[in-house]
Amino acid sequence: MTIGEGDGMAGDFGARAEQAGLGAFRGAFQPARRPTWKEMRFRDRIGLVILVGGLVLVVVAAGSSSPVTGLIVLAAFLGFLGLIVFGFKSQTRANVGRELRFYDRGVAVVGTGGATMVPYRWEEMSVLQEITKHYRNGRYIRTTYVYTLSGPGAEASRVKGGTLDGFERPEAWGAEIQQQVTAVQLPPALATIRAGLSLEFGPFSLNAERLSSGDKSVAWSEVQAIKTERGFLSVKQQGRWLNMTTRAVSRIPNFFVFRTLADHLVEAARSSQQHGGAGHRS
Repeated sequence: MTIGEGDGMAGDFGARAEQAGLGAFRGAFQPARRPTWKEMRFRDRIGLVILVGGLVLVVVAAGSSSPVTGLIVLAAFLGFLGLIVFGFKSQTRANVGRELRFYDRGVAVVGTGGATMVPYRWEEMSVLQEITKHYRNGRYIRTTYVYTLSGPGAEASRVKGGTLDGFERPEAWGAEIQQQVTAVQLPPALATIRAGLSLEFGPFSLNAERLSSGDKSVAWSEVQAIKTERGFLSVKQQGRWLNMTTRAVSRIPNFFVFRTLADHLVEAARSSQQHGGAGHRS
């Protein structure tokens, strides 16, 4: 599967990736860039024209009423534009060489200028994810993504999307991280559960029979549904929704693995009940 195109620096990273055991290179994501005038949506163009036009009118009006006031407003206007240009150039420099590189057995976060490369293997990764939809006056604006990656012997990396300093196409690379980590870590997790042992995901502890958090516990056979709403996990038991922890799912490591495992155990308990009931009736 090809995720994206590298920037020609693959040779510089090959030895590091091989040493980290990441396997073959698959593709890379680059930092998001500001859209050009042609790429901007029509309403965004109109908004920009209105903003600049309004500021120009303020400067003209101030200059007409008082030369001194006009100079002050003009200086403020030019300072405002200077800050925007400075911020844009600073962010552009910070993005040079940054990449999110995907391999068969993991992912690597490359820093500014390609000076650093932090590798993470799917089988060892711990991931915190925070996906937030933003609204203004009830109207959807955008979605931001923050993934915090960590692993044995590697410093944590915050990987963003939907922001000026984030990587392009976060819905794609975010889903890829979730799918790969789940595919690699779920089988051994299931094997641990089947061996009669327990696993912990943040505040949650689960085994083949029950899900527990603190002093709250519920058998999988009693779970009617599981949902995530407003960033928190709820479990439906005997017709009522139970909030088992006050910790947001964004603070639960590998929550997507936990959720897949929990859904599997609920389904297994349900299937066991149905088969047991059918055997009793016969």
